[in-house]
Amino acid sequence: MAKWYGNVMNRLEENKDFVPEIKVGTGMTEYYWSDRHPWEVIDVKDQKHVTVRAMKHAPAPGSAPMSNDWVLSSDPDGPEREMAKRGKYWYYVTTITADLLDSDDMDVKMFLAMNDVDPEKLRAKGTIKKYHRANVSFGKASYHYDYEF
Repeated sequence: MAKWYGNVMNRLEENKDFVPEIKVGTGMTEYYWSDRHPWEVIDVKDQKHVTVRAMKHAPAPGSAPMSNDWVLSSDPDGPEREMAKRGKYWYYVTTITADLLDSDDMDVKMFLAMNDVDPEKLRAKGTIKKYHRANVSFGKASYHYDYEF
């Protein structure tokens, strides 16, 4: 990021690769202001295109209340995200299909508006991809909850 914000440790670790090669099962950490969320790689198309899935986290047995001792585990039902590396940064990839244009659902309409989707371009192409910058690192999965907020 261009400006410093949040937890200094998160800023130092984000956008680094802690492994020489990303493989299925590689952990990924997503960094927020001061929290971190764990993901695991479930598909590798190449070293710049992967699919990740959120991991479960639970307090470690015997850990003190409000500590950050967590046990991470795979979650087959967790949300999945497509990711692509462009330049030195990773991005979440959202594929938007033309069938969404026919929806009367207000959430869908807001999603299209917030992603600046041109209806005519979407109808002509059938699908478009949107890229959203992600502050992530591959090679370890980590969960941290900042209890101070």
